[in-house]
Amino acid sequence: MFLPSFSLVCLSVLASLSPGSPLQQPESENPVPKVLFLTHSAGFVHSVVRRPAPEQLAFAERVLTEASRGRLQIDCTQDCSAIEAKNLANYDVVLFYTTGKLPISEEGKSALIDWVRKGGAFCGAHCATDTFYEFADYMGLVGGAFDGHPWHEKVTLKVEDDSHQSTRHLDSSWVLTDEIYQFKWWRRHPNHVLLSLDTEATDVTRGKRADRDYANAWCKDYGQGKVFYTALGHREDVWTNPAFQEHLIGGIEWAIDGKSVSVPAPTGALSLLDASASDPQTVLAGWNHQDGSTAKWKVATDPDAGHVEIAPGTGNLFTGAQIGGDFLLHVEFLVPLTSESNGWQSRGNSGVYVQSRYEIQVLDSFGIPVVAKTDSKSPAQQPVVLRSGDCGGIYGKHVARVNACKPAGTWQSYDIEFRSPRHGQDGAKTESVRMSVWHNGILIHDDVEVDSPTGAAASKDEPGHGPLMLQDHGHPVRYRNIWLLPR
Repeated sequence: MFLPSFSLVCLSVLASLSPGSPLQQPESENPVPKVLFLTHSAGFVHSVVRRPAPEQLAFAERVLTEASRGRLQIDCTQDCSAIEAKNLANYDVVLFYTTGKLPISEEGKSALIDWVRKGGAFCGAHCATDTFYEFADYMGLVGGAFDGHPWHEKVTLKVEDDSHQSTRHLDSSWVLTDEIYQFKWWRRHPNHVLLSLDTEATDVTRGKRADRDYANAWCKDYGQGKVFYTALGHREDVWTNPAFQEHLIGGIEWAIDGKSVSVPAPTGALSLLDASASDPQTVLAGWNHQDGSTAKWKVATDPDAGHVEIAPGTGNLFTGAQIGGDFLLHVEFLVPLTSESNGWQSRGNSGVYVQSRYEIQVLDSFGIPVVAKTDSKSPAQQPVVLRSGDCGGIYGKHVARVNACKPAGTWQSYDIEFRSPRHGQDGAKTESVRMSVWHNGILIHDDVEVDSPTGAAASKDEPGHGPLMLQDHGHPVRYRNIWLLPR
């Protein structure tokens, strides 16, 4: 077994460090991204992060430091006070291998979430999901919570995305021995699964999940930032496995500057808009304008960059299909750059109307909230708060709980969990629509009630079915990769 020796570069700086300081590599002549690797254990202490002494690196810290040399600078710490706004600004990535309720201040917790949402990279290994169960925003960030480890044996993992930086070095399956987690409070979409347990080669009766969906690694956008998590890494021989090292380092590098994943339609989903087709005539074949005429929006077909673009003034587009029942709707959109002098609703305005009645607003709302300027040298500016007419708002009904926008000119996504209205035998509505919405991987509406159609709906009745409508509000907003998964 390969066992790297203690990092010599770290030894050179130990004398100047207090026990709580990160054990740092010296700055490289060719700077590489900086990783803050937190291995604090407030609960169970895994052997791979148990330090022989406070000033000596643990096994996993040594291995990652050596394996990533020349690609990443790893600063290792077990001091949770390192998670604070000023210090986070020094890093490209934060990597957690942690357990229990970490002694991070409320300010530090908020700073971490805000730092990732505004463009930082968060990565977690193994027990990073066994941390902060009571901290809802952290659970939303990491994507799920540890719910036991039914398997500690040789298993087969399926590679679900072989193009990702964390998995492209692997074959279609990966056999290894490790402690395998199952998760609660976890879901596909917005989590994009990279590795999952091969349930055909495993005794899944030991697991808890009714859906038998045991993801092992995933990634996602988180506002402007990115998240990568792998459940592997319990054992020393996993950490010294070159395939695991490349899996973890590749995932970290993706989180820093990798391309956001345009999540393909899963098995069982209905593809409503796929502009990757080679024939532009087929892209909008299932869409029309309200008067029934052929869709007149612009089509750009490309395997990687295909999309449709609103041709301002041509009118809203509707699917020919009537969509009813409960479902998950995935939509990707891009708002154009507009002049800062444009009014509030004239900055890349459009809308996604579920069943052509319930709008999730599309708009360039990047940078809101705006705080009032107090500098006497600057022009007066009133504070601006997030409104229901901003991006992610359920128009006129609910304000997004946080601004998850990316800058204009960048592809963004909605994942909309939609529950249709219920009706009694007499046809009268007995229950209103309910929605949960994730914007760029962040939950912005959590099972909210929508008591009636929103403004500019195509119809004000609520039969529980209708087409999907994309709004032409006079701006060249782009759409791509729209699909619907029935529930």
